[in-house]
Amino acid sequence: MPDEPTSMQAQSNLGEAQDSVHKARRAVAEALSNTTTTSLEQASHAVQKAQHAVAQCTDSPMGPAVREVQDELSSVEADFGRAQQNT
Repeated sequence: MPDEPTSMQAQSNLGEAQDSVHKARRAVAEALSNTTTTSLEQASHAVQKAQHAVAQCTDSPMGPAVREVQDELSSVEADFGRAQQNT
């Protein structure tokens, strides 16, 4: 079963990407409601971490789930852009 470790790694990467995107969403929501330099920096860091985690899933065999996470990340990135403009 050579695909088993790959599948487990793909699931692990996807789980990490989902967690990172959710954390980024919370950080960006905080930055939108509290436009301080600190909240924007935290949101920026969270978004970058989520981008990296999602990038690890690009070759994943779990296509539909990965696309869902990519779409959510795009939404978070758009919200982050609005948070940056509010400062």
